This record gives sequence, C-alpha cells and structure tokens, in this order.
Amino acid sequence: MTAECTETEIPPWEAEIIDLFVGIFDGFGLPKSTAMIYGTLYCAEDGMLQEEIAHRLQISAGSASQGLKMLQTLGAVKRQSPIGQRHSYYSAERSMRRLMGNVVESQLQPKLRSGKERLQELAAAIPAEESLARQRIQTLQTWQRKVERGMPLLSKIFSTGGGKSK
Repeated sequence: MTAECTETEIPPWEAEIIDLFVGIFDGFGLPKSTAMIYGTLYCAEDGMLQEEIAHRLQISAGSASQGLKMLQTLGAVKRQSPIGQRHSYYSAERSMRRLMGNVVESQLQPKLRSGKERLQELAAAIPAEESLARQRIQTLQTWQRKVERGMPLLSKIFSTGGGKSK
C-alpha cells in the first residue's frame, strides 16, 4: 500500500467521520449506506455526483440513489443541477441548526399529528368499561400534550427561518 490514496480509497480521517455518522444514523434506525453517503458528502470539499459517491463507497447505484433521496427528504443533502448540465451534484447540509430544524419540521411534527389523531380515534372506540385501556390511552395522550408543548421550543431552537419568527 502506498502513502497516496487511490481514487476510491478513503483517507483514515474521513473513514472515522463516516463511521461516526454510521453510529448516529443507526441510533435512528437509518441504513448504514445512507449514513456513509452523508458522511462522504460531509467530508467532501465540493458537491459530488451520484456516480462518484457510489464508486467511492463501492455501493450500487440503486443504494446511492435511494440514500440520496432519503437524505434529501430529511433535508440533510442539497441537490444542485448546474444550468446546461444533465447531472446533479449533491452536498451535505453542514449546519446542525438547519439539519435538526428540517428533521423536526419534516419528520417529527407530521408523526406527532398522526399519533394524536390515532390516539383520539382509539380513545373514541374503547368502551367505557375498559378502564385499563382508557387509562393507558390517557397516559399516552398526556405524553402527546407534553411533547406538543415542547415543540415550539424545539422549533425556535432549530428554526430554519433564519431567526425570523413565522
């Protein structure tokens, strides 16, 4: 092995950062390849093509495509398509505030709304004599209200609106 990195060889410092993101993403149940893509883009000086990412990480084009789509949905990756070019370049969102704000707005808030509706439907469907079921549902509804009360603070901390209130 030479001291120079080959085209696909990942420098040790970058491999460590990628591994750090693999651990973080795993904690949220996200695929390893998605974490590796984010880590690679995070370390990159410039945007990268999907094909470059797949080649560098030695993953399939399908895995690269799927991971990039997931990362775009989370707001963790930006896609740029230069005028007159067919290919898109991808770059990592490096601002924790914007990244967390995107996750709160696009993932957490919709799931909380959905959960609240499901609990309301479940509470309405449980017969009055089912005291244990009603008790458990009421506890979950209390948890739901507490999380909802904390959401404005989370939104303020991780606001993606550039500090302006919406």
